[in-house]
Amino acid sequence: MEQVQQLRRITIWGVGLIGGSLGLALKKNGFQGQRVGLGRNIGRLETALARDAVDVITTNLDEGLRETDIVVLCPPVTLVPMFVEHIIASVGTHQNRIVLTDVGSTKSTIVRTIEAQLQAHETESLSFVGGHPMAGSHETGVGAASATLFENATCILTPTENTDPDALKRIDSLWRFVGSVPHLLSPETHDLLIGAASHLPHLIASILTNTVANIETEDGKALSFTATGFRDTTRIAAGSPDLWTGIFTQNSDVLLSLIDDIVGNLTEFKTLLQTDNRAEIERLLLEAQVTIKKQKKDIGGV
Repeated sequence: MEQVQQLRRITIWGVGLIGGSLGLALKKNGFQGQRVGLGRNIGRLETALARDAVDVITTNLDEGLRETDIVVLCPPVTLVPMFVEHIIASVGTHQNRIVLTDVGSTKSTIVRTIEAQLQAHETESLSFVGGHPMAGSHETGVGAASATLFENATCILTPTENTDPDALKRIDSLWRFVGSVPHLLSPETHDLLIGAASHLPHLIASILTNTVANIETEDGKALSFTATGFRDTTRIAAGSPDLWTGIFTQNSDVLLSLIDDIVGNLTEFKTLLQTDNRAEIERLLLEAQVTIKKQKKDIGGV
């Protein structure tokens, strides 16, 4: 935490929901340095400035990197390596050491690609630490940003054998400063666990929405009769299609395996219905109920 207060500048490249919330949280928790908003859309940057999510804004990469200590990359996951390439090309004019980190929901492709980029250019002034704050919303943009978004939320950091220990400490300190609880995983373990916990549920919510939307008779549409259960189950399907397409394709190997698991489970349940195996159906439902109740207890601490 003290390490964060020693930083002069933190640059947030992409001041949307996550980047804007980070900027607001830094201010709320007393960060004394300068929060720099970097991006290409001046209108969005001006909105971030008006919301006090950043102190200064710029569309110029050299200005965004000047004397900064951390750059937090907040674009869609498919664009993170490209952003790093731009930084590598620009960093020759900056002598200060910069630690790069990201907030992407996939890690293996991003981390391994960026490590290869940095090694190929032998850029000693840059380090990278993969990151994924487990907080967010189906809403997008800095207008939805919140200074408390990261409080008590897990932030997964994904160091490898190539990660600089001092860079890891700096990014760990950053997330602790805004109230998050850092948790270390390998990039591959991250993608497996988050693929199951986050990516698969989003896919199922989207497929469920489309399935129900296609069911209608001359008396009406199924969507017209949905209630809170459907809305709770499918809320996350309102997320950005562009963002989630990138996440699904970058974590495709994990997702393909999980889809096989789901298809297998649905096929088994179909058999139970066909054979009217009520005892086994009830057992499966009870197993899920117990799991959910235990999860709520563990999260709530009661």
